[in-house]
Amino acid sequence: MGLTVEVLDQLEVCNPQAAANAALKENSAIALIELLEILWTCGLESANTVIDATLLRLQQLRAMR
Repeated sequence: MGLTVEVLDQLEVCNPQAAANAALKENSAIALIELLEILWTCGLESANTVIDATLLRLQQLRAMR
């Protein structure tokens, strides 16, 4: 849940790049999937940057399995 709070805080202050960077550093696929679910439904235009980063990080984690 910490990742979600951090990302939403960054989006609230209009810093989608910092939010995306937080997603790219996450190692928990569960946290990333939860974040993705929230971002997908939140309707913020700036969320698209973080959605892309989250999907990329999930692909990276999958490749490391």
